[in-house]
Amino acid sequence: MSKQVNIGERYRDCTSIWSQWQVERVYLDLLGLPHAVMSSVADDMERRTIACPVLLDPRRYERLDEEAEMAALPSVARTGAGQRAIGELAH
Repeated sequence: MSKQVNIGERYRDCTSIWSQWQVERVYLDLLGLPHAVMSSVADDMERRTIACPVLLDPRRYERLDEEAEMAALPSVARTGAGQRAIGELAH
């Protein structure tokens, strides 16, 4: 397992099987600690900034490979039907 966080990687919050996050960028804070800015896979307007050591802690987050990403998503999210239904409710 890699001990670094890379742009484009996806992680699942261990407290919620539906919570998936994708790394948008990685930066060093003023103390030199790496942080990842992540967007929610379900809602790209939702963002989190997480210290990379926390993100790499298997008790907190699980890195997903492509097969695991698709398997972890509900079938509605995979088909895009959920987004249409939410959009229809807004009108």
